[in-house]
Amino acid sequence: MRSVIACGLLLVLAGCKVELHRALSETEANQMLALLLVSGLQADKRADTTGMTVRIERGDFVRGVEVLRQHGLPRQKRASVEDVFPPGQLVSSPLQEQAKLIFLKEQRLERMLAALDGVMVAEVSIAQVPTDSAGRATLPPGVAVFVKYSPEVNMAQRMTDIRSLVHDSVPGVSPERISIVLQPADYRLPRAAIEGGQGAPVEAGSKAGWRPVLGWAMFAMAVLVSGLAGVMAWRRRGVWVGRLRQRVTRAS
Repeated sequence: MRSVIACGLLLVLAGCKVELHRALSETEANQMLALLLVSGLQADKRADTTGMTVRIERGDFVRGVEVLRQHGLPRQKRASVEDVFPPGQLVSSPLQEQAKLIFLKEQRLERMLAALDGVMVAEVSIAQVPTDSAGRATLPPGVAVFVKYSPEVNMAQRMTDIRSLVHDSVPGVSPERISIVLQPADYRLPRAAIEGGQGAPVEAGSKAGWRPVLGWAMFAMAVLVSGLAGVMAWRRRGVWVGRLRQRVTRAS
C-alpha cells in the first residue's frame, strides 16, 4: 500500500510540469532555470541521455517561453572553426576559402554582439567584394548588422559601440559602409501578464502567493485520502477473509 501511495503521488507531482527545452548543456540549463526562478515561475531541470531538460509548471508555460524569448534564450548555435574547416577535407579553391573566412568573421561578430546585455538576436552579413581580372576589389567592403533586443534595454545608446566593434573587426570597411538596424522585440503577451510573475513582491491575497500553499494542501489531501483508504481496507480485511473461507468451505 505504501508503494502504491508513493507511486501515485509521484505521478501526480510529475504531471504538474511540462518540458520547456531539452538537449541543453549544463550552462544553458542553469541560465534558463535561474531566469525562470527570478521571474517567479516554478521550474526545475532534469538530466537525460540527450543532455539537460528544463521543465516548468503547465500553467506557466506560455509566460516562461516569453520570458526566455525576451532574454534571447536559448542562444543560437554558432559554427566553429572545426565545423567550417573539418580535419581531413580536400583542398578547396581560393574563392571557397575566402567565403569560409568571411563566414567565420560573421559568426565571431554575432557572438560578440549577442554577449551585450539585452540582445536577443544578432545577425551580421559581410558583403563579399567583387574583384576584377587582376584580383583588385571593384567596390569597398560593406557590413550589415541586425540586432533585435529586449524592450527593457536602451540599445540606441550602444550604436556607437556596435559600429566601432564592426569597424575594428572587418579590415578596410569604412564607418559609412556599416549599416546597423536595431529592432525592439514586441510583447506577445499583455505587459501585465508578463510582469505578473517577474519576481516582484507578492501581495498577501494574490494568486501567486497562494500557489505554494495550495500545492501543499493538495499534497496533504492526497496523503490523507490514501491513508483513509488504507485504514478502511485494513479494517475490512476480516470480512474479506471470512467470505473467502465460506466460499472455500462451500466449494469443498
